[in-house]
Amino acid sequence: MRKNGRTKPFNVVQGDRDFHGKKTWCVLSTVAGVDPTIKIMDSRHQSLRGPLRPKRSAALLGIFLSVVLSTALAGDAVIRLHRLSGPLYLVEDDHYVTANSLIYVGPSSVTVIGATWTPDTARILAQKIKHLTNLPIREVVDTSPDPEWSGGNGYWKSIGAKIVAIDVTADFLKDHWESVVAAARKNHPEFPDLPLVLPTQTYPGQCELQNGRVRAFYLGPSHTQADIFVYFPKEKVLDAGSILKERLGNMAKADVREYRNTLHKLQQLHLDIRTIISGHWSPVHGSELVDQYLKLLGESPQATRP
Repeated sequence: MRKNGRTKPFNVVQGDRDFHGKKTWCVLSTVAGVDPTIKIMDSRHQSLRGPLRPKRSAALLGIFLSVVLSTALAGDAVIRLHRLSGPLYLVEDDHYVTANSLIYVGPSSVTVIGATWTPDTARILAQKIKHLTNLPIREVVDTSPDPEWSGGNGYWKSIGAKIVAIDVTADFLKDHWESVVAAARKNHPEFPDLPLVLPTQTYPGQCELQNGRVRAFYLGPSHTQADIFVYFPKEKVLDAGSILKERLGNMAKADVREYRNTLHKLQQLHLDIRTIISGHWSPVHGSELVDQYLKLLGESPQATRP
């Protein structure tokens, strides 16, 4: 800190309140050669205690710095909600790798598409939803066995929401969750070692929620063996999760031939699609994203579709 062109030997950082409810500040030495000194100050910058002994000072300094560091790291990642169309809101989650998804605010309840990365990120999203509506979150759809779409299951289950999945997704979670988490922790060492929390309601190949306003369905292997689509017929919006993106993305779990077949099956449904939500990179696209991704998979525009 500088004042009148001179370097002050201390930084004053607002801390917590003391036992009497007064605001406190942590005063840290900032000049090289000055012994680390910590004092706890009240709201009038009067010392509540004398200078601390070296061991205690170092311990408190470590605690203080760890709190500041963790707060800074947490502040780097945010979840944003934007209204997309009618009852649909776009979710952009910047934790770990940015993931885009949707929530549907129905007449009497909310449906969340994608459980988010962890119980902590799920809790943040739930708090954001409370700012939009007082309606309860009744359903959460696991759209993939990947952690950004199913890692938050533990939180949603704890608040009584039904965790919905297609059978193939639930089976993949049950059989491969440990390796899924291990891969996430390899790429993101700070990712927690999450226990498996399975969906509470599963369906053979498709399901309808919100009285048919939300339709989830599985067409075959794509980004993984068990990713699904979610379609909103009135809004003409398709949530494609990790299946469709502006870039090829991670293909470690994909079978390219089966991937193409799955996208052809999607085209053969002749859904009225105005908007596709991509799970990564730019979130909002038109229906042309299907053909664009087929090209990324190596299929020429003139290829004959089955």
